[in-house]
Amino acid sequence: MLYVGHFSFSFQSKPSRKASQPWHGYFTAVVEAPNVTGALKKLEVLAQKSAAASELFSDVSEIFLESCVELKSVPRTGFLAHVALEEGESLGSISTTLPGVDRKYASSYHFEPDSADEDGGFDAEPFVVLKKRKAAKKAKKASKKK
Repeated sequence: MLYVGHFSFSFQSKPSRKASQPWHGYFTAVVEAPNVTGALKKLEVLAQKSAAASELFSDVSEIFLESCVELKSVPRTGFLAHVALEEGESLGSISTTLPGVDRKYASSYHFEPDSADEDGGFDAEPFVVLKKRKAAKKAKKASKKK
């Protein structure tokens, strides 16, 4: 059985010659195990090994399990496995996909624009643009009245 673990953590960065800054982050891990007890043990070992082997977690002292999802099967249309909401505007972030994972196990796909800014950055383009519910309802009501 496949299990997906969703984790969170926070820490104070310790840059040289600067005041420490609060950071927080999330990561998702996947393991295969015969049951949830085995999955939790594997997830614990994986989190410890990842923290020891990666600079991503160099200042992190605690990692929290947000949830552990057992995948019995996947509907044809897929499903959302985890959602996190944060108050306030995004202050920016750093993220990575499949750090240190051999491509024989998983592949990651991402999309970037054809051109970049002078500093190498780019403005992210939305993958999906959602219609506002109120505007959609008004348009539907207006079309019914005609």
